[in-house]
Amino acid sequence: MHNITVRLKVLSFWLFLLLLAPLLLWQGKQARRHTVRLPDAAGPQHGTCGEGSALHVQILGESPVAGVGVTTQAHGLGPALCSALAESQQRQVHWHCHGHTGATLQGLLEAQAFPLAPTSLALIMLGVNDATKLTSLKQWRQQLELLHSKFTPSTPLFFAPVPPMQHFHALPKPLSTWLGLRASLLNDVLSDFCQQHHNCHFLSYTNKPVPKHLLAEDGYHPSAIGYQQMGTELAATIARIL
Repeated sequence: MHNITVRLKVLSFWLFLLLLAPLLLWQGKQARRHTVRLPDAAGPQHGTCGEGSALHVQILGESPVAGVGVTTQAHGLGPALCSALAESQQRQVHWHCHGHTGATLQGLLEAQAFPLAPTSLALIMLGVNDATKLTSLKQWRQQLELLHSKFTPSTPLFFAPVPPMQHFHALPKPLSTWLGLRASLLNDVLSDFCQQHHNCHFLSYTNKPVPKHLLAEDGYHPSAIGYQQMGTELAATIARIL
């Protein structure tokens, strides 16, 4: 049933493109032209929270990992996630964000020096740029396997899902619907990949529209409150698995 569902999604995605290609192309150009461009958050992409035995957290990914949407890293994902982890685990959490605006999984693999040491666990947040750049599902799976090989077998890897792009305020319909379908397909591959690897965990979250107060002015990235909520929710799921 799962394979049938995925095949229907793939068929729907390409039929969508075949029927609406000129409109989707035009909407894509308009979205790029009119969307507010926000810089990476200022400040160091690393820090320490809490007290106790050391837990080293590496966070890899695209613009949210770089803190786009807030002015300083202090209000970004790293501190939000790791302060919640430090409290729940009673550990001293050392966090390090490796965020690159516009990053795809292939681009991350090419740009990032591996292995990352020391690493107690890694959180990977990617997929939006792979959705917009139409990374094939086969390539996505191969790149996930390559990323997995960069870490020791004992290192837990936590994968945040590709966000529900159909709910992005900065994207008009039907472009957002089409990209949301692509994001869903990438998530299907990611979920299956995690099921095949005992140390990989797919962190699902709500597939509902994001309230505007949780978004930055570009309608695309999290606000400070959005990062705080995201970090708290992800930390709670990670803590349950740990």
